[in-house]
Amino acid sequence: MFGLGIWQLERKAEKDIRLAQINERQSNRPYKLFELLLEQTVSNKDADIQDFPVSFSGTAQMDSLFFIDNKIVSGKTGYQLVVPVMTIAGDIVLTNFGWLRGNVRRGQLPSLTSQVTALFSNQSRQFTGVVSYPSMNTMVSETNIAFGEFPALLQQIDIRQIKQHLSATGFLTSGKLFPFVVNLSPQPDSEFVRNWQPVVMSPDKHLGYAVQWFGLGIAALTIYLLSLMKLFNTKNNKEN
Repeated sequence: MFGLGIWQLERKAEKDIRLAQINERQSNRPYKLFELLLEQTVSNKDADIQDFPVSFSGTAQMDSLFFIDNKIVSGKTGYQLVVPVMTIAGDIVLTNFGWLRGNVRRGQLPSLTSQVTALFSNQSRQFTGVVSYPSMNTMVSETNIAFGEFPALLQQIDIRQIKQHLSATGFLTSGKLFPFVVNLSPQPDSEFVRNWQPVVMSPDKHLGYAVQWFGLGIAALTIYLLSLMKLFNTKNNKEN
């Protein structure tokens, strides 16, 4: 129990650092995509560009949509829509358009309005958002092996699996797929919900859990010591 309390304190420290990093990076102007990628090249390693605001131009591939299942907003189930965007160089940037409410029928994917489809199809547009490296849930084992068939339903944003789908369509013959997702900035007139939460559990909650674990540990230790004292007294009384 004391170990779990210490672990919660460590998680709190990690969240404090992450939130400070987010505030620092997102207070800056949006970087051009090539600026961030150039920084990675110059540093000769994968520079940390997580949480940086970014803008880039490209054409949304509306014929190759990825719906990410089991996303809940305000108690309602739905999907996040991830759309590949092809840059002028032929590279693919995955953009998360946001959350859409699911249909009444569980197996039926939501349809996009003609306005959205017409807005993004077959024309280069400017996209602005925040860089996010998707985390993998190892407990999710279900995969979609119908590569190249769209729209594709995925259980999580799996870059490796998405690459297989796009390779089957021939998108990656001349370019590459970047290993991150750009969560698009909120827009008041958008039909997508974009209330991104980079940190799901706040540091204060981790602190509260740590206090609970330490309290349970102290209670267990107290009961253990009292039991030893009672056992010791009982043994002495029998000997006397």
